[in-house]
Amino acid sequence: MTDSGTSGLPPDDHSAAAALDVFRGLLLSHSRFEILLQGLCEQAVAAIPGADMAGVTLLHHDAANPETAARSDSRVSDIDADQYRVNEGPCLEAARTGRIVCVQVEDAAARWPLFAAAASEAGVRSFLSAPLDVDSEHAGSLNIYSFGDHGFSDIDEVLVKVLVTAVEVAVWESRHTADAREESGNLRRAMETRACIEQAKGIVMAVRGITADAAFAALVEQSQRENVRVTVLAERTVTSVVAVPL
Repeated sequence: MTDSGTSGLPPDDHSAAAALDVFRGLLLSHSRFEILLQGLCEQAVAAIPGADMAGVTLLHHDAANPETAARSDSRVSDIDADQYRVNEGPCLEAARTGRIVCVQVEDAAARWPLFAAAASEAGVRSFLSAPLDVDSEHAGSLNIYSFGDHGFSDIDEVLVKVLVTAVEVAVWESRHTADAREESGNLRRAMETRACIEQAKGIVMAVRGITADAAFAALVEQSQRENVRVTVLAERTVTSVVAVPL
């Protein structure tokens, strides 16, 4: 959903296409999250006519203080800090509401008077912020700033949304790949542990001439007596037998 779209500058198809192509290459390189955010800022400025600076705001759901996780210009940190200090502004509104926020300084003054005054002193005249869905623990926004009075157009909003969506998909794929690898590793370790316990049970059955259930009960009883995990005791039992020369 969009909030207060404005006119903007005429689109530069070549610049936008080139920026999107560069960003596509960054996504395909499977770069770290921090590098993706930095590339997002840089290519947003390259793709959108009249965009002078860009930054990414992240909010942790349990934390009071937002942070600027990436920026294309050092001045972004100061502008964002003004928003965080007074707890109002386009980047916070986009992150909290999930809406694209597109305003010029006059409208900003009516909506966020404390922030708008500081932004105006810094020379910023137009704002475009798009929500960034990071994960269940964080909310965020991509924030575009301009020193011009032209504002940003509907096409600019579409470009920002394309960039943001690409990052969201990349983060989702990366996280699910990592989860799948972790699940696979856990399953492998569980199978190895079970195999070791089964071997230890077989050894106890052979030595004591008891059933499988009785052998497992004996392992559990000994593990409790020695205050060690059953898996540790099983590994020790198997190792002690393997170490005996034939």
